[in-house]
Amino acid sequence: MTRKTTLIAGLFLAGTLALTACGGGGDAASAGGSPCSQMVFGGPPEFQKRADGLPGISKTYGCDFKDFRALDTGGPLTVKALEDGTIQAADLFTTDPTIKEKGFVVLADPKSNFAAQNVVPVINKVKATPAATAALNAVSAKLTTDGLVGLNTKLNAPDKPDVAPVAKQWLTDNQLTTAGTGGAGTTITIGSADFPESRVLAEIYAQTLEANGFTVTRKFGIGSREVYFPALKDGSIDLIPDYSGTLLQYIDKTAPQTTADDVYTALKAAVTDPLTVLDKSAAEDKDAVVVTAATAQKYGTSLANYGAAG
Repeated sequence: MTRKTTLIAGLFLAGTLALTACGGGGDAASAGGSPCSQMVFGGPPEFQKRADGLPGISKTYGCDFKDFRALDTGGPLTVKALEDGTIQAADLFTTDPTIKEKGFVVLADPKSNFAAQNVVPVINKVKATPAATAALNAVSAKLTTDGLVGLNTKLNAPDKPDVAPVAKQWLTDNQLTTAGTGGAGTTITIGSADFPESRVLAEIYAQTLEANGFTVTRKFGIGSREVYFPALKDGSIDLIPDYSGTLLQYIDKTAPQTTADDVYTALKAAVTDPLTVLDKSAAEDKDAVVVTAATAQKYGTSLANYGAAG
């Protein structure tokens, strides 16, 4: 090899290394876009238009996914699709035990696209009697994030237990089974969204109210917030467990609050007649963008790595 040939080869190699260092050799870049642009996202239908869903991820991180698949709310369809590669990223809840079981990775959200998501009871003001308020606030005072994980782990067991015994055990463990009569003569209809955590929280509310003399009607598995929130307002249901951040953004899509206290204060002001929110719990279950370990190894463990704004 002549010195001229060696020089040309060296320049070519240097140029190649420079491109690689700048990201030119990455799969997403060579395909003409950010990692998000190469990925299909899966989640509940509402996530496609929710303020902190795909629009928020796009605005905050410049992350625009190749396609969206409407699946269930953090349920088996979403998990299976992520496992088999039908989707490459998903909306799952941070308390979902499946994340650990399957070795999935929750992507960090350094710019706080997802606000605080503390569990709160949303109730019709007429039904928020002193007895009901005291009973439900007592539940919120005992409910923790670790407690949510424990409830979900039990519900995710191979035998798929019913929510009633799981809720009863939680109330017993937290010494909330003391009977009272303050709710005698009052009927409350309790609803839930259509995923296990919402159902078991609604069942905890139901059993603690029954222990205090209320007559409870259950309407579980109603569906998404777009269905159950109007049902709350028209009186079809009186009470439901919800999550502070997503509920606030459902009511006010421009709400800027992200911390637990700020979100809760804004939510109390945003929820209007005939509804009110009772005490928030310390329990927090946030939406999160979740990927497989292989995807995280390829692109990173933060949302900032996946979009054009990163």
